[in-house]
Amino acid sequence: MRGFFLYLSLGMLAVLLRTSVFPLFFTPGFCPDLLLVLVIYLGLSENMLRAVLLTLLLGGMQDSFSGTSLGLYVFVCLTILLLVRLLSEHLNVESPPLLILLIAGGTVTQNLLLAVCLTMFADVGPVVQVLLPALPQQMLANLLASFLILSFVLKIQHLFGNRAGLAGLVYQSKRHGT
Repeated sequence: MRGFFLYLSLGMLAVLLRTSVFPLFFTPGFCPDLLLVLVIYLGLSENMLRAVLLTLLLGGMQDSFSGTSLGLYVFVCLTILLLVRLLSEHLNVESPPLLILLIAGGTVTQNLLLAVCLTMFADVGPVVQVLLPALPQQMLANLLASFLILSFVLKIQHLFGNRAGLAGLVYQSKRHGT
C-alpha cells in the first residue's frame, strides 16, 4: 500500500512539474513528460492490477490538469501500459538500455495516439502539424530526463539495497511484479 501511494505521489509531482514548473524553464516542445516515464516503469515493474489502477488515476490527473478532452490521457496512458506489459513478457526488464528504448518508443506511441484521437474525436484543427514536428524535441527531452533519473537511481541504489521487481536496475529477479 505504501508503494501505491508513493507512485501516486510521484505521478502527482510529475503532472505538477509538467503543467506549472517546466513551462517556465523549457520551450513547449522540449518539456520532458515524466508521467510517461512513470507509466512505462509501472508497466515493467508492478503487478497488473496495481499498474492499471495507478495508470487510470494518473491519466485522469493529467486529463484534469491539461484541460483538453476528458479521458484522452487515460486512454493513451492505459494503451502504453498495456503495450509495455506485452513487451515485458518477452524482454529482459532488468536492462537499463531497454528502459531507455521503451521510453523512446513510448514517446512516439504517445504522440501518435494523441494525434489520432484528437483528429478523430475532437474538433481541434490541424493537430498532426503541431505534434509531429515537435516529436524529435519531445523524444530528446524524455530520453535525457529518463537517463538522468536512471543514472541517479543507479548511483543511490546501493544505499537502499537491491530490491526485487525494479525494472531497469541491475541485479533484480526476473519475476518483475509478481
